[in-house]
Amino acid sequence: MKESYCGLCDQCQLGSPDFQAAVAKIKTYVDQLPAFWQQQCLQEGQEVSLVEFRRGLDWFLGLAQCPGCKDAGGLKRCDIRSCAEKRQQSRCYICPDHDSCRHLVFV
Repeated sequence: MKESYCGLCDQCQLGSPDFQAAVAKIKTYVDQLPAFWQQQCLQEGQEVSLVEFRRGLDWFLGLAQCPGCKDAGGLKRCDIRSCAEKRQQSRCYICPDHDSCRHLVFV
């Protein structure tokens, strides 16, 4: 089970076999699109970069084995992890400064 200080890794779906299968299926469909489909199917201004989209799918597929930040996964420079380790807190919610923590604003 993936574990983190903030709780984000605990609920992460990246390693879920169902999620990985869905991403792989989407990648298969995208790879089957003819090269000219955008010119024929999308109106001006609706273009998308299939190269970037494929890169995003590969990114998801590459993270299937992330162990969570408590086991060396996640971002190398995570302010939340650094703070929790410095304060010797096993979880952010037990920290006395949790309610006013600037690191947890986006969580």
